[in-house]
Amino acid sequence: MALIYGRPDSERELLNKYPKAVKRIEDIDKAYEDLKKQLKKENDGFFGHFKKWRKQWQLGRFEENKDDPMHAGARGELMVLDELSKLPEDYHVLCGVEFELPYYVTYKDQKNLKSAQMDFVVVSKAGVVVIEVKNWTRQYYENNDGISPHEQVDRAGLVMWISLKSLRMLQNPRVIKVLVPIQKNMRYDPIFKFVLMRNLENINSFITNQKEVLSEKEIKIIVDMLQDHITV
Repeated sequence: MALIYGRPDSERELLNKYPKAVKRIEDIDKAYEDLKKQLKKENDGFFGHFKKWRKQWQLGRFEENKDDPMHAGARGELMVLDELSKLPEDYHVLCGVEFELPYYVTYKDQKNLKSAQMDFVVVSKAGVVVIEVKNWTRQYYENNDGISPHEQVDRAGLVMWISLKSLRMLQNPRVIKVLVPIQKNMRYDPIFKFVLMRNLENINSFITNQKEVLSEKEIKIIVDMLQDHITV
């Protein structure tokens, strides 16, 4: 079983919108029902009134966020994490990695790239794999007017490559950029020719079939550096 560091960003951001009793996404429905039962049992009186108000406020947080699109993103990332955890024990899976370079670098002929957030980074003898997960519907994908998922992981891969080069021991670090569309509704984009498309079912076999390029010493140094950039 792979070594896991941190937790997915989208899960953390989603859970922050709920009462503290919710520790995992799987807890949401049960915590909601438990809270409703507790509300019915509260007594009247000054303290009872205050407790009722508090529980009603908490229930409101559940109802406000039940249709939040972040649910889909969090569940998608957890599905990928569950799959990556099945990698062998000498694979390191880091969740929610964020880098900010000390200066802007040129991307697509513009000096406009300085930072990037990465859903997952897998480090092994096969190198460094940067993974972006998208659990978007076809409609949401087609109506997206922001940075495309392909460009997002392409930019992240460049930031990662520059960051690894700062270690000096790596002349030309191998960074593999992978986009995982949970709903299988995104295709390879030749504009971003180094961004590879993989599905949930084949991401692990893709990673384990890569040629070995890193030593155990290099892996440790890279993992130690990346741990300082985990956002959770």
